[in-house]
Amino acid sequence: MPSGGLSARLGRATLPETRREALNMLRYLILPLLLGACAATPAPELAPASAPPMPAATPCPPAAELAQRGDERARGEAILDMAQSERETLAIALLPCLGDPDPALRDGVTYTALSQMMRSQLIGSETLAAMKAELLGMLAAEDDPAGFARPFAALVLAEVARTDRVAPWMTPQERAGLIAAADAYLASLTDYRGFDEAEGWRHGVAHAADFLMQLSLNPEITRPQAEAILATVARKVGTPEHAYVFGESERLAAPVMYLARREIFSEADWEAWFSGLWPADDPLRENAYTSEAALTKLHNLRAFSQAIYVSAKASNEATYEPVARGAFALLNSLP
Repeated sequence: MPSGGLSARLGRATLPETRREALNMLRYLILPLLLGACAATPAPELAPASAPPMPAATPCPPAAELAQRGDERARGEAILDMAQSERETLAIALLPCLGDPDPALRDGVTYTALSQMMRSQLIGSETLAAMKAELLGMLAAEDDPAGFARPFAALVLAEVARTDRVAPWMTPQERAGLIAAADAYLASLTDYRGFDEAEGWRHGVAHAADFLMQLSLNPEITRPQAEAILATVARKVGTPEHAYVFGESERLAAPVMYLARREIFSEADWEAWFSGLWPADDPLRENAYTSEAALTKLHNLRAFSQAIYVSAKASNEATYEPVARGAFALLNSLP
């Protein structure tokens, strides 16, 4: 075994790194599922029959089989010991398991294994491309009644995007396609469930933000693509549909801060972007404290702008002053 232990060989800490990166970035900058009776003569009433118990969901076989290898360390060792072809076959086979209702299999086994393999550069570009295509199909799927597959497809797409950031293999058109997919996902997202003690994480907004964060970190992203990322973030930072309580605002702030660090937007650009998050002519402003939708929007925008402002000011870096001023102006403009 090479020196440095399993952590060095896998290149991954125990927490999912895409989510860790989003949180650590904010900390570094200081920076939530008739009986019809038709009889000619009356019949005696019968006690209603109890509904049969729902059958237990069958665990996703590839994840269940990998779980049998032992704890995370043992599973990591098993993956490292696989032949390249076996490992890449496993990576593709695990993708449907991102919709498994068991959080231990979905998050603890499937996502963890896929993240480890990609962060350790154990998957070739052809397989990454095949994974990307399947994940994009999952992200766009309308049939996800349990609400797990689409958010976790977004989270694993963040890892796919990271591989291209570390060692470019996508075309500019493919990167633009990823941004468009994230935008379409957030535009259609109505399931805001974050965390459930029995069912685990869904966290679609935060996972999409992590996807955008990895794209915003890519030096190959162009200004028009960066503008598209900001437009996608803007879709959900001030939603009036749901009040964020699971850190979504901070996660949405991460791609904005990374784009600010690149200094491709002027202070005027940032001022216009922040002011556009709640335009002065929005009717919700007229009833800000007597409308649940308006109060929800106010809560979300305040949390987002505070995350940006505190992170930017605490960094003590001039690079972040334009977004700090834009966020502060937004805070001052809120009803």
